[in-house]
Amino acid sequence: PMVRAKAAAVKRPKKKPSVEELYFRSDSAYLCLLLNRRTRSIRVVDFRAGALPAKRLYIQSVAKQENVEKVITLVEKDEVSSWTRVGFVREGTIPGFYKRSDGHLCGCVIGDKTASVEVSDKNAKLAERTINAAKKAAKDIPEKIKGASVKLATEKDALSARDSAWRKAPAFGSFDMFGRDAKRIYYDASLRRSKTNYISAEFQDCFGHALIEILRLPTTENETHAVIAALRTVGDELQERGIVSAFAFAPFDNLETATAFVAAGYRKTGLLAQGVLTADGGRTDAILWTRKLASAMGEEYD
Repeated sequence: PMVRAKAAAVKRPKKKPSVEELYFRSDSAYLCLLLNRRTRSIRVVDFRAGALPAKRLYIQSVAKQENVEKVITLVEKDEVSSWTRVGFVREGTIPGFYKRSDGHLCGCVIGDKTASVEVSDKNAKLAERTINAAKKAAKDIPEKIKGASVKLATEKDALSARDSAWRKAPAFGSFDMFGRDAKRIYYDASLRRSKTNYISAEFQDCFGHALIEILRLPTTENETHAVIAALRTVGDELQERGIVSAFAFAPFDNLETATAFVAAGYRKTGLLAQGVLTADGGRTDAILWTRKLASAMGEEYD
């Protein structure tokens, strides 16, 4: 019996990590793919300009093999045209992403069609209606939200809550690595008897930008207000650390999340086709929310 048990153990496949860095290097190309199996997405970090057909083939082969549906890359302005020539779409801008210059987000939906998938006119209009409704709702939200509790959370608690949420169905925030060699802070947030939510910021001091993630999409007014209080607190903390730019992705038609970002000083600077996962495991278009926290020279922005 012991021999049989040992043989069975050997056959058990090793579970692949949720996030993996894959490198592609040739004489003319050098890039890193940050493959996220949890969100079925890839972020391309390109170290060398040019030679794009080879890069595109490599990205596509990994995406197909790993069941990835969305690929994005963030590049300087002069690199945008070379990415759009191989099927990527310029989907947004993150002001101050590289401290003194903006990051331009180019995205690609991996599917059966070779043509680029873009956000439909219908969804673009719905995104604008959602934002206008959010602006209206945000006007009534005070600077100080009474009863809101926002506290620094440990990584252990935040990731435990993440794992618990994702076991049931795809949650919203993955709290996975977006940038290489980045740091993270976590907060928990609640208002009166609302369910505790978690907010995370991944930041890179060398570039001065931070990705903001919310674990669960708020569904009630109290949950929305708790998220607003947390986003404001995180913004203050990042400013203290000298971070120039904050950004986040959220479903294009979710009013509660849009209200939270507008009330916390964010604005829409992009729209991504099939940018985020939905609770049923599908994908939906996403708004790119950004907030300029300070200039690289040190003065603060509103």
